[in-house]
Amino acid sequence: MTASKTEFRRKLDRALDSDKLRVALHRALPALGLRRADRMREVDWPALRADLTARKKHAVDDIPALIARFTKEAEAVGAKVYRAVDAEEARRVVTAICRAKRAKLVVKSKSMATEEIDLNEHLAANGITAVETDLGEWIIQLAGERPSHLIAPAIHKTREEIAVLFAKVVGHPVSDDTASLVAVARDELRASFLKADVGITGGNILIADTGTLVLVTNEGNADLATSLPAVHIAVVGVEKVVPSLDDAAAVLKLLARSATGQKISTYTQFITGPSRSADIELKTQIGVHGPKELHFVLIDNGRTAMREDPAFSEALRCIKCGACSNVCPTYQVVGGHVFGHIYTGPIGLVVSPFHHGLDSVAYEQQMCVGCNACDTVCPVGIPIASLITDVRALAVQRTGISWAKRIALSQWTSPQRIDRMTGWLSALQGPLRHGSLVRLPFGDLGKEKSLPAVAQQPLHYRAREITQTNPTNPVVRVGLFPSCIVDHFLPGAGYAAARTLQALGADVHIVEGRRCCGLPHMNSGDRKNARAMAKEMIAALERVQADKLVAPSSSCAITMAQDYERILADEPEWAERARRLGERIVSFTRFAYDLAIERGATGRPLALRATYHDACQSANVLNLHDEPRELLRRVAGVQLTEMVDSAVCCGFGGTFSFEHPDVANFVLETKLANIAATGADVVITDNPGCLTHLRGGLDARSQRVKVRHLAEVLWESLAAPD
Repeated sequence: MTASKTEFRRKLDRALDSDKLRVALHRALPALGLRRADRMREVDWPALRADLTARKKHAVDDIPALIARFTKEAEAVGAKVYRAVDAEEARRVVTAICRAKRAKLVVKSKSMATEEIDLNEHLAANGITAVETDLGEWIIQLAGERPSHLIAPAIHKTREEIAVLFAKVVGHPVSDDTASLVAVARDELRASFLKADVGITGGNILIADTGTLVLVTNEGNADLATSLPAVHIAVVGVEKVVPSLDDAAAVLKLLARSATGQKISTYTQFITGPSRSADIELKTQIGVHGPKELHFVLIDNGRTAMREDPAFSEALRCIKCGACSNVCPTYQVVGGHVFGHIYTGPIGLVVSPFHHGLDSVAYEQQMCVGCNACDTVCPVGIPIASLITDVRALAVQRTGISWAKRIALSQWTSPQRIDRMTGWLSALQGPLRHGSLVRLPFGDLGKEKSLPAVAQQPLHYRAREITQTNPTNPVVRVGLFPSCIVDHFLPGAGYAAARTLQALGADVHIVEGRRCCGLPHMNSGDRKNARAMAKEMIAALERVQADKLVAPSSSCAITMAQDYERILADEPEWAERARRLGERIVSFTRFAYDLAIERGATGRPLALRATYHDACQSANVLNLHDEPRELLRRVAGVQLTEMVDSAVCCGFGGTFSFEHPDVANFVLETKLANIAATGADVVITDNPGCLTHLRGGLDARSQRVKVRHLAEVLWESLAAPD
């Protein structure tokens, strides 16, 4: 496969132009997310997740030994086990088994592993007809398409589209209600089960101790496919192996809850060897009502390489629940045929390079907005968002960065260059400036949002003034790292953050106000500059004499506290320095909350009709939700009107909203509609990127709702009245 920017853009445009796609995704994805949330409230989700993560990590570490044990136990009960190094070998083995049985018709239950190896096409080329019997898989087989979701293959299809598709099969109109559509599938597929020579399935779990295959389904088709044909072939990735029944139970406790919002699936099969009976004189006879033969084709296809990679080995814990897709804001706009390859959604961007080569997602990886929502729902604790940025860095090495973006990033690598760039922007923005915003009269970006204007006076110009207002007897010494956006575009928010912390008893000094943390470069895949900037920042902040280093940008705080150590992991000395620095970094919201609660701080009550937008990084990485609300209530007397999906991404994503304004705009429109529904006059948030994006979006739509940084509201309350 060769990466094609043109083909990617064609797929993206087709998805953005499809109203039917948006209807289909809107009908299904929110419901999946809500059902999952309901089921997780019934259990101790953190404990179950930690337990399963540990179990899967142990299993991944021990895959070779577990596969050997599984093979021994499976063969001991009459199964045959084959190891396939790649997709070609897996196809060859399956086809050989079918040919040996003179098979002409194969029925299949849902299997992403067989999609991974393009099995259906290969069987057809060898004169063997494969019929998909999972309802969603059958729909897309009839449509000549690929699955767009790990557990719901046809989630991109509306019921109206499916009715038209089925009408072509049966030769007469079909009602578009779900019951009628299911009835068609049941009637049409029943004969295939009875006539099939071979049944092919995937596998959700392999149990090494007993040689057992576990299948988790809802429709009943897998039971028929594994019972009626004389031969059963299971095509399964080697990462599905676990040591014991207890480990399998740990998977089952979270798989259905994460995938479909069920406590447990309708059917959970444990298959240990082919069917047998010993009812006649206790003599075992293989092949009674079920299959006479059971074959396992265990595929590697890049999994060993993934296991040997210190970072990507974590992705092998995946249980293919699809929960990451259900919460991904851009997946909900473009669907899986754009967001991924054969394996779709956030986890698809991570595993596809190992199964199908880096080119398979070289441009598709751009659809990740970096909101980290996927990390919050993963039942095995995979750092999906971070791994996607690693894939992006590899993809950029292959495809490069656009010349415009490359120039922009190169001019944002040092304080001197940033000063020069903002100077140019300040001179150019004059005719387009409207207050604190710049309104572009052209392009998709201009339609989506206004841009923040370069401030006449950056925050670092006021560093001495801030120092002179420090309290006489401070309780803590703080270095305030404002971030480049705050310093040059939102200095008022930075000043408010400093003054708020001073009012709460902190001695505050502006530190490295002109420097960028490197987040734009890291998110853009420019790992070379990101690493260099990380080292420069570490060296600079190590010299700062302060108890804590506070950032009014949660994204920057996370970059310095967590990402530096990760991207410098191959240089142990720098990684250790990054770790030590990370221990001193804290977000403004967290630090202000701790100080305010400790000191019982209160200010003037503010008569604001406000709502709160939880920035992705604050909510999904720092786990901040109640803290900003409590701050506003206790300190400023602000009673918020909660918006729907307050913690769902606004569509900013750093450079994402500039590269893909068409996609970002769909996400933004949803957020603005949720804001409007609250009737609020003010939106409060704690991340500068969200602030500029929301403010620009509201301005472009001539809406009068104000957007303020949390620090600005707190300082207005704490400051002495004029």
